[in-house]
Amino acid sequence: MNDTRTPTRPEVEAFVADVRARLADLSDDEREELLGGLEADLSDQVADGADVLGDPAAYAAELRAAAGLPERTRTRRRVPLPARPTRASVTDDLDRLRARFFELVESHPWSRQAWAIAEAARPAWWVLRAWIAVTFVDQATGEWEYVTLLPSLGVTLLGPAVLLAAIVVSVLIGLGRLWPGSGPDRPLLPRLALIAANVAAVVVSLGFASAGQHGDIYSGTGYNAGYRAGHHQPGLRVDSVKVRSLFVYDAQGNPVEGAQIFRGNGDPLAIEPEQAAIGRRENRKVGCGWFNGTTQLFNVFPLAQREQRRGTCLEEPGPDDGAITEAEPPFAVVPPVTSPVPPAVVPPVPSAGPTAVVTPKPQPKPQPRP
Repeated sequence: MNDTRTPTRPEVEAFVADVRARLADLSDDEREELLGGLEADLSDQVADGADVLGDPAAYAAELRAAAGLPERTRTRRRVPLPARPTRASVTDDLDRLRARFFELVESHPWSRQAWAIAEAARPAWWVLRAWIAVTFVDQATGEWEYVTLLPSLGVTLLGPAVLLAAIVVSVLIGLGRLWPGSGPDRPLLPRLALIAANVAAVVVSLGFASAGQHGDIYSGTGYNAGYRAGHHQPGLRVDSVKVRSLFVYDAQGNPVEGAQIFRGNGDPLAIEPEQAAIGRRENRKVGCGWFNGTTQLFNVFPLAQREQRRGTCLEEPGPDDGAITEAEPPFAVVPPVTSPVPPAVVPPVPSAGPTAVVTPKPQPKPQPRP
């Protein structure tokens, strides 16, 4: 016997699958009762040219209403929570990252060469890591001080001793003799602690570099707001900018040569010799103070200048250094000024009037007696 049923059409299959998904909250029997034979009926109607495929959501709602079933209740889709990391999973992740890193290193010749150089420089990093740690402690405790090669820790010889001990410990950790290290088959917690220590050392070193480049401070190292504003930095500053010389003009607007400047308490308002330098290499100029005997004074302005590659004007010039010349003032003259203090009023001296000049009358000469 020949099968006269119309073959199921793809668009009908997709439509019925969508309707079935919108009836997923019903039981299997209810869903089968509503959808049984639906594909064949719709396929026959589509084959006859009927436009029966519309909105699957509206069609599913009509089926519910015709069967007297309630509307579909919306259920919130539960997002699966990520699995809680375990010691084994974290260890596996670290091992995979390590393996992936070495795969990338071996993938290019330049990366292999760069990694070979980095491996050769590992001892230098161990020493630098110790210096960063001790310097951070030095800056975080006590009063502010400049970052130096040998941290002081506020006590003579204490800083160098602690730095030496820290270098020994850091090298032993790098060699894996004092710490398990960060390689595979090592305990998880020591690996994580070592990674955190290395990352912290890099971050702190970037803070030191930023402070030196911008004249700013690294937050958390004990630098105070006064240093940020230049209050505790050596030398003469205005708005935290170094003052390398001063040009003084009198009340008539003419430049003054050799003006000696003092504070209100009598201390000289002096510029540090190192601060009076500007420029680099062949364009570097240093400020030279006025002499009191053989002593240069840096509170007498304007300072003379000398082209000098290094050092200050207190040192003997080198063969490539220039001669001392006068500094050119920024203005030849400036507008005259008047004092805000009113002039003293001198009371007038009362006049005694014109003085009469009495001319004595000539006396007659006595006549001789006869």
